[in-house]
Amino acid sequence: GGTSSGKTYSLMQLLFVLGMSEPRQVITVVGQDVPNLKKGAYRDAKTILASSVVLQQWWPYVNEGERIIRCTNGSLIEFTSYKDGQDAKSGKRDYLFINEANGISYEIYWQLAIRTRKKIFIDYNPAAVFWAMEKVEVKENCILLVTTYLDNAEFLSPEQIAEIEANRHDRNWWQVYGEGKVGTLEGLIYDFEQIDEMPEPDGLRETWGIDFGFTHDPTAIVRVLADTGRKVAYVDEIAYSTGMMNG
Repeated sequence: GGTSSGKTYSLMQLLFVLGMSEPRQVITVVGQDVPNLKKGAYRDAKTILASSVVLQQWWPYVNEGERIIRCTNGSLIEFTSYKDGQDAKSGKRDYLFINEANGISYEIYWQLAIRTRKKIFIDYNPAAVFWAMEKVEVKENCILLVTTYLDNAEFLSPEQIAEIEANRHDRNWWQVYGEGKVGTLEGLIYDFEQIDEMPEPDGLRETWGIDFGFTHDPTAIVRVLADTGRKVAYVDEIAYSTGMMNG
């Protein structure tokens, strides 16, 4: 979803309830790194705890050093990060929450997912297509919820809403963070899509390019048809291979 839509906060509320509902549940919240967790999911968890006397009675034990919150029924919520897939192989859990999944590799997610017994939650701003869309959302047992700041408007101040809506002029930012729709890569120089065949060259400027290589770097040859008026280029990969002689 978009910015300030309540993704992380709502999921943390849900995880507290799941831990209370059944004893000895292990709940793992994973972030890109510890600083991001402290500013995101872990901070939200502590805010939720501080605002509820009932939750404080159920979850009275907070280990700041290890970032673990323990429930009176033996359940726990741990906040952690992993450097790679090998690191993620340690430990099993009942519930998994991947926070801001764009910053975590698919290999880490997969190693954690296969060691999760019950349910997995993922949240992210859809800044660009990545593994969650290509490998997770396509599964039949996956439910996708798209949220925006409007879904959370009653918990936002007028100033926060005004600040978000002031960015409508930035098309890609608004598409991702205002509307919760998939955007393009930030800083992307060329916006592109793959086509099935090259167009006819009539009226287009035709150019060929070659970058010589041999062992470590491949030789690359491309054919380019440019529509200078529309500022669109069609590129066809003719060759991309090592060990090629000049001939």
